[in-house]
Amino acid sequence: MISHKSERTVTCTIVGDGMVGKSQICKTFIGDLTIEDYEATVTNEHSVLTQFMGDRYTLRIVDSSGQHDYKDIRTLSYKKSEVFILCFNLSDRDSFESIETFWIPEIRKLCKKTPVILVATGKDIQDNDENNNVSKEEYLSVMDKYGIDAYVECSSYNKEEVNEVFEDVLLSVIKSKKKRLSNIFHHLLAR
Repeated sequence: MISHKSERTVTCTIVGDGMVGKSQICKTFIGDLTIEDYEATVTNEHSVLTQFMGDRYTLRIVDSSGQHDYKDIRTLSYKKSEVFILCFNLSDRDSFESIETFWIPEIRKLCKKTPVILVATGKDIQDNDENNNVSKEEYLSVMDKYGIDAYVECSSYNKEEVNEVFEDVLLSVIKSKKKRLSNIFHHLLAR
């Protein structure tokens, strides 16, 4: 008998300030290679079939608005999300500071235990003004402080590490599911 593994759908929401490259990460991953002038996103959804660790997944990516004013629309997708991709631009200190002051509080208010992948965009275009660039020590500190599951530096322009972002998405969902099952199992045994 031939066994076919079923395809599983994983939903992730990509968040971060406007103009940090969220939409370009999505487009690069799904193979839409058009580079367009910046247009603020309200919400876009992309679905792509992918394979990871021998299993097939439909990855549903919700590309959300980076404008803080669109919170009501953006947060509608949060409860269905199994993982968040939290983006900032390596040469934009303000976008990094928004992670702590805006994005993590917004995510954790609605989704306390949902995994978060921290993604630094613009790997290819570090700012000449070193005071504006975000250091490794800074983002490692944020990861530790907030229990961020993984970190990836990527460049949509050069297509560097974009696939790794979504591999980390799937890996974090798999780990999260295993942890929940283990907790349920231990809880049942303790009865």
